[in-house]
Amino acid sequence: MRVLVAGGGTGGHFYPALSVMESLRDEDPALQLAYVGTRHGIEARIVPSYSWIRFFPIHARGLARGDPLHSALALILVPLSLLETFLIIARFRPQIILGMGGYASFAAVFVGAHLGRLFPIRTVIHEQNVVPGLANRILARFASKVLLSYPQSSRYLPSRAPLVVTGNPIRKEFLLAQRTDALYRKFDLVPGRRTVLIFGGSQGSAALTAAVLRAKESIRENEGIQVLLVTGNATEERSIVTELAEGGVRNVVVRPYIERMGEAFALADLVVSRAGATTLAEITSCGKPALLIPWGGSADGHQWENARYLEGKEACALADETAIAELGLARLINQITADGEALTRMAHNSRKLGRPEAARSILGELNTMHRVREA
Repeated sequence: MRVLVAGGGTGGHFYPALSVMESLRDEDPALQLAYVGTRHGIEARIVPSYSWIRFFPIHARGLARGDPLHSALALILVPLSLLETFLIIARFRPQIILGMGGYASFAAVFVGAHLGRLFPIRTVIHEQNVVPGLANRILARFASKVLLSYPQSSRYLPSRAPLVVTGNPIRKEFLLAQRTDALYRKFDLVPGRRTVLIFGGSQGSAALTAAVLRAKESIRENEGIQVLLVTGNATEERSIVTELAEGGVRNVVVRPYIERMGEAFALADLVVSRAGATTLAEITSCGKPALLIPWGGSADGHQWENARYLEGKEACALADETAIAELGLARLINQITADGEALTRMAHNSRKLGRPEAARSILGELNTMHRVREA
């Protein structure tokens, strides 16, 4: 089977794609895989390290709300990306094209769906968020099958194709990592102490980092917790560490980036983060309680919709940046971590929402389409 996967730009689209590709590879080492992505996104840095994935970069940009020049350039690049993708499909000859969302997936699925009228090509799209992005809202009209992370997404998609809820796939490391004393020491943390993991997704969050620094005195005074702060910015690590040290803060460990994030999740008693779809899939699949602070600049407010879904299931606490500024991040963290029963309840509800088998579910749908195609 030859599968072409498309998407990327950010970790929220790329890492679920990588999870699916790893599952495909595990099942059939002879499988031929290719990836279409942007020239400057996270996929351009990571995919070339996988020798068994052929990487085809295209010229593509997303629309930028409030930036007409950027959006105009994005629209100008659409014909070029369609031509580039046509040539990639002609060269690779995929039997299935899987779009994992975002502007980088548009050309591959659009061209593949139209070529599928003449050739045996099937197209599948996967939507990670509760509110689908623009690319998937358009592509749902053409795709052979639509895969969803949340059942509520179906009301936003004008699809004639079958809709299947699979969940959002996460990397296997999140499901395999175990809490051990050695793992605590790896991160310079104290074994057994209640641990709060704070991070802003694959690109970090300056706002969350700033909130930790504003709250450093209150965090220092709470000797019952320790914080693992992932900044996403290596250039600022030294200044942040210096500021914390000068304030006498010994219970905050700073890392610019964690390669094996599943290990950090294994140690977390509470996760404080944005509300991107992949982050929430990781939180729920690992059964972690969370304090979610959605990014207000997300397209169509999708982070707020994602977070409200979890809040409605009593699987997280929810706050906006105004509340963080007024009440203080430390106060909210202290309130949540002080109530052990509430933490346990949130963790239980979170795990009920998790779909750790999502990658396998997607793989099953792709195999079913391939068998139907071959019949």
